[in-house]
Amino acid sequence: MLRDSRGVTRRVARIVACAAVCMVSCARVQSSGHHTLHPWTVPGTLRFADGEDPDNLNPLLSQMTLVHDLAALTMGYLFVFGPHGEPVPSLCTEVPTQQNGDISPDGKTIVYKLRRNAVWHDGAPFTSADVVFTVRTILNPKTNVSSRAGWNYVRKVDAPDAHTVVFHLTRPYAAFMNTYFTPAENPAILPKHLLQGVDVNHAAYNALPVGLGPFRFVRWSRGSEVVMDAFDRWWGGKPKLRRIVFKVIPNTNTVLQELRTHEIDASVRVPGDQLGQLAAMPAIAVIGYPTTTYGHFDYNVQSPLLADVRVRRALTHAIPLDVMWAKIDHRSGRRDWTPIPRFSWAYDPSVPRYPYDLRAAAGGLDAAGWRLGRDGLRHKNGLTMRLRMAGNVGNPELDARVVLVQSSFKQIGVAVEYFRYPTPTLFGSYAAGGIVATRKYDMASYAWQLSPDPNLENQYTCANISPKGLNYLGYCNPRFDAYVNDSLITYDRARRKRDLIAAQRILGADEPTVILTQRVDHIAYNDDLAGLKPSPAMVFWNARDLAMGKR
Repeated sequence: MLRDSRGVTRRVARIVACAAVCMVSCARVQSSGHHTLHPWTVPGTLRFADGEDPDNLNPLLSQMTLVHDLAALTMGYLFVFGPHGEPVPSLCTEVPTQQNGDISPDGKTIVYKLRRNAVWHDGAPFTSADVVFTVRTILNPKTNVSSRAGWNYVRKVDAPDAHTVVFHLTRPYAAFMNTYFTPAENPAILPKHLLQGVDVNHAAYNALPVGLGPFRFVRWSRGSEVVMDAFDRWWGGKPKLRRIVFKVIPNTNTVLQELRTHEIDASVRVPGDQLGQLAAMPAIAVIGYPTTTYGHFDYNVQSPLLADVRVRRALTHAIPLDVMWAKIDHRSGRRDWTPIPRFSWAYDPSVPRYPYDLRAAAGGLDAAGWRLGRDGLRHKNGLTMRLRMAGNVGNPELDARVVLVQSSFKQIGVAVEYFRYPTPTLFGSYAAGGIVATRKYDMASYAWQLSPDPNLENQYTCANISPKGLNYLGYCNPRFDAYVNDSLITYDRARRKRDLIAAQRILGADEPTVILTQRVDHIAYNDDLAGLKPSPAMVFWNARDLAMGKR
């Protein structure tokens, strides 16, 4: 899942706050359920903010984590992921395994048993036909999905009855739990009765999808807000909240101010430099939780400036990563060198490291043939080491990182030009000319959210170089691919761990990406909100249980 380097690519009309501000000093009031509420709390309503405007609301066509968050509230998945990253049955009634017979002995057939009482937000029944239709939509080469990694192993899908779906694969696929209709990799199940025969790429549906979740979209005012109401016919029961409003507030300082004045109830993925101020705010609680997200600088390895691994290693030696972690991240999360989080069974503590060392950086560039010129910059074969750094607007944390990089790189004869783009432009699809997807950069910074079951295939294998997948770096190493592929064709965890450790070490040696932090995210919220239990892979996995005023 794609994020900006602040926390995720993220993005409701602003509620007039004057009445709430006037009431801040008043006594707490009673809700209809006889629970004492803050005077600014709107009973039954959650208002939150987290960044930019969505590119669309259909998660099939978006890699924005904001869209992922909204889809977790509104859309339909076979499984979600609980507080420890474990799969929790949603529209499927049990997790398929070889032990319960839902995965065949050869690992190539997976049976999903569907719930019988689920209905779409328009009242139409949910059936296996919807799942089959969505798979075919994803596999249709005309559909603008960002990746078909994992889906390319689907040979066919059968629906023997209305509540059973059978996936027939060309090979075992250990990451099926992440890929086939879970929020980890975004594609939600689509309604066949609304989209059959429709060009999903340009469907009006994408601006206000009909879903299967505990909340339904009712309005998207672009640049302002997304409004969702409770869907009381949800198969899991009546949600406790009545309305959720997502507010589009691109500036993190404005988000903080609106939390302070109680115009919003929650700020999702709080920047580290705001945690101290939030701790001093009355009636505001803060939750920190480990995630599968990692921030990173990427090198475009297809750029003639960065194709040489010696150059990438040298430049990494010149990035003050520990200073960034201390001064910008305020030591939140963990400084590490691998994308797989420390709490994962596949984590490798022994990957290559490139500590801050300007002498080593300069020596590495010398060894690669980049000579320092009279202009203070390095040159080779008519090229000048002037790097184009791409980032998103409204991201003060990234701005601060780039200042440090520019200062440090200048000392070794490397110039950095910083270009900031609106998030939809930076992370747009290859077809739409997105900056990172089309590699119109030398360095870029954002964040990826890994699946709970670690899988490095989509971001780093040769077969997934954009436009075929999410490998926006253009990185390709057949040895790396061999280990990643082997980790996906077996359900033997010990073998998978050996494969993924080997893959992490190759990735570290090739240095196409620089890991900034393995993230601990924070949510600051009105302490009238109850039931918030974010998981490493999902903020709102238990949306039905969220309640405002159930103290």
